[in-house]
Amino acid sequence: MRTLAFLLLVGTFTLAGSPLALAQVTDAERSAARQLFKEGDELQRAGKFTEALDKFGKAQQIFSAPTNLLRIAECQAALGHLVESTESYRAVVRTPLPAGSPPAFQAAVDQARGELTQVEPRVPRLVVQVDPGTVPNPQMQIDGQAVPSALIGEPFPLDPGQHKVLVYAPGYASTEQSFVLKEHETKTLPVSLKAMSGVTYAAGTPGTGGTTPPPPPGDGSAATTSIPPPPPPIEGAPAPVVKRSRAGLLFGLHLGFEIPTGSIPLPTSINASDISGGGLAYAFDGGLRFARQWYVGLTLEHAGLGAGKDPAQIANYGSNISSDTTALGLLLALITNPDKVSFYGAVGLQNRWYNVNYTDTAGQPKSGSYSSGEVLLGVGLWIPGGRSVRILPEATVGLGTFSVPGQPITTGSSTTTTQGSPGHAFFMLGVGGYYNIDL
Repeated sequence: MRTLAFLLLVGTFTLAGSPLALAQVTDAERSAARQLFKEGDELQRAGKFTEALDKFGKAQQIFSAPTNLLRIAECQAALGHLVESTESYRAVVRTPLPAGSPPAFQAAVDQARGELTQVEPRVPRLVVQVDPGTVPNPQMQIDGQAVPSALIGEPFPLDPGQHKVLVYAPGYASTEQSFVLKEHETKTLPVSLKAMSGVTYAAGTPGTGGTTPPPPPGDGSAATTSIPPPPPPIEGAPAPVVKRSRAGLLFGLHLGFEIPTGSIPLPTSINASDISGGGLAYAFDGGLRFARQWYVGLTLEHAGLGAGKDPAQIANYGSNISSDTTALGLLLALITNPDKVSFYGAVGLQNRWYNVNYTDTAGQPKSGSYSSGEVLLGVGLWIPGGRSVRILPEATVGLGTFSVPGQPITTGSSTTTTQGSPGHAFFMLGVGGYYNIDL
């Protein structure tokens, strides 16, 4: 951007030898302008654009030249003042160059023309749409400055960053909104105006006590309208801009009730509900929320199961039956809106271990251990409770087929070989609580 720096520095003050320059500035002023340009050049190269802009601005006030304006435009662009920068670039491009102007002036104009094509597309624009469209005489302020009402509904260039827009009209409550513009963005901002009940506006009647009020601020027309001024803007701070976190860490605990169904190979396939009933379950959860709506994490669940409805289905069953289950899984979940009450859906893979212990009719202890890979499915309701707490009422199911991982049913020294069961499902209905840490 500054490959012509030395040439421009020299060219800026070469004009001092022309009759036009001699008529405009004294030798002392030329020397002061030359020093200011040199100081601005050094500051710009050091990345101190605010200080450089001040130096170039003063040099331009002393000695108007396209080289000064080019540097002003570059510093404005570097500071994010894109609207002002494009206008400065256009001023350089429109600079008339009389015969005999230094080559550096033409180089500055050509360079400004090229840089303008790069900066101009970066300028964001705002389109304010007033609803309803039939509102009479709407007025608008942006960042506290009145804007011609003709620009309502039209693209309006603004610098990137945070802004405020205020729209008001006679008989309507004024509305103020905060918003953020990014480079290259064209944002459409809908503004709804609500009519104020019980307020009637009538034209003044000369000679009968009526008055003709001044126009609303920013209208710019003569004070001949009979419409009274709009209500004053709403005082107070604008509504805060809520930062929507795109990532976070979640740690939590689930409590619920788990019910086994399907088949257990003991040693032949029998109903799980005959051996085990429902029981209290708890789970530890932890993971990462990313891309705002997605969550990936681990879950470790354990449940102590109650007695089944017909334990005698086990061959040689005597008494003292007990069972429990543990599952470790990895899941991926979708939270449709992490900042509001919304739908939660999860899918994952896990491994389940299921243990059965009882005493047979001969008084011998018997046990069985089974394992299974499972598909984990879950649905729930995501409920934010402040910044750090999340509540999740949820129903889950683990679907799989048990096999015996090396600890089949045993009685003393005898071993009975078992086969896999047709399939099973473990349902849990519970409530989870999470601690959220936004990243």
